Amino acid sequence: MDNSSNILLAEDHAFQRRVLRHQINSLGYEHIFEADSGTKALELCQQHKIDLLFCDLRMPGMDGMALLRQLSATGFRGGIIISSALEKDVIDSVLLMGEAYGLHMLGSVRKPATAEWIKALLNKRHPPPPPLKIAPSAISLDELRRALDDGAIQPWFQPKVSFKTGEWLGTEALARWHHPEHGYISPADFIPLAEQNGLIDQLTDNMFRYSMQSAHLWAVSGLSINLSMNLSTQSLLSAKLFDNMLSHCQQWGVSPKMVTLEVTEGAFIEDVGRSLEILSRMRMHGFGLSIDDFGTGYSSVQQLTILPFTELKLDRSFISRCSNDAASMAVVEYSLKLAQQLGLKSVAEGVEDEKTWQLLAALGCNMCQGYFSARPMPEKELHNWHQKWKKQVHDMDLIIHN
Repeated sequence: MDNSSNILLAEDHAFQRRVLRHQINSLGYEHIFEADSGTKALELCQQHKIDLLFCDLRMPGMDGMALLRQLSATGFRGGIIISSALEKDVIDSVLLMGEAYGLHMLGSVRKPATAEWIKALLNKRHPPPPPLKIAPSAISLDELRRALDDGAIQPWFQPKVSFKTGEWLGTEALARWHHPEHGYISPADFIPLAEQNGLIDQLTDNMFRYSMQSAHLWAVSGLSINLSMNLSTQSLLSAKLFDNMLSHCQQWGVSPKMVTLEVTEGAFIEDVGRSLEILSRMRMHGFGLSIDDFGTGYSSVQQLTILPFTELKLDRSFISRCSNDAASMAVVEYSLKLAQQLGLKSVAEGVEDEKTWQLLAALGCNMCQGYFSARPMPEKELHNWHQKWKKQVHDMDLIIHN
């Protein structure tokens, strides 16, 4: 963020605004807007391109939490720092809430904030990825059907690398749709639409089939890369879809042992017996099974003890905060110890900086998946990323030797 950036102070107390403005001015920033309420702050965000928002939580009318929710609905892309004197657990919950809303939460400062604290937050994280051009209006069901029939929704791949060696071990296939008129359509828009209208199995089958073609090419080139793919709760119950997966593996000469199916823990709550049957059959044929977003549900440990998982994937909400939040760190340490004791591979999702990398490597986590090592990308970009990543590992001496 450069000195020409627009900064907004959302704070109802005039004295606190003056103090905060003085500290920010001392860092060389001059383009500063002020708002004494959440309503006024929202108006300013709609009228100007705000690069950074300092947000108080207690404000009259629309409080800070309501403001964050409204900003999420408008697609706000600026960084956000919570400025509050409330208890740490409350502030941490709001930061987590903001991340769940898709906002770029940089952290928090206590009142009165110092210039050093503010500067540290501004330098703490990588900037968010440049926004994709998102469709301005809802996508119709007919458009989704055409996209599936025409193969317009394709897999992008986010690599997974070893914390211990830096080696490229796997990749997750993520659905991406580039609309000819609207640009990139968010998966948060088209995946629920597919689930609600009986199209999720076709989407899953398409993604698996296209990904198998890439996995075949990797194997031919000598790469031993595990492919991961999310499996919808609805698709989990489809015997036909599973038969198609086996058929695609056979067609492209890919062993199911090189494929990991990621399922969220909420998929098993209603019918554990049926889940045991289906997941056991998948394991019998060689597929790996990952419990996704571990720690966000209500029966995570029970799931691990009764269902045949091979991998535990730690949720990004804990990973992104573990380096500076004791509660998140406790969850991460507990989860990794549990995975080790149960003989499961562990994947940390959401690793964004070297500090978090080094921390998780020291704790013995197996694989990293996050912006620090790689963003999702089309298959054709994987080779260039791999060459750059190997150089980065060498230059930065990222590997923990233990």
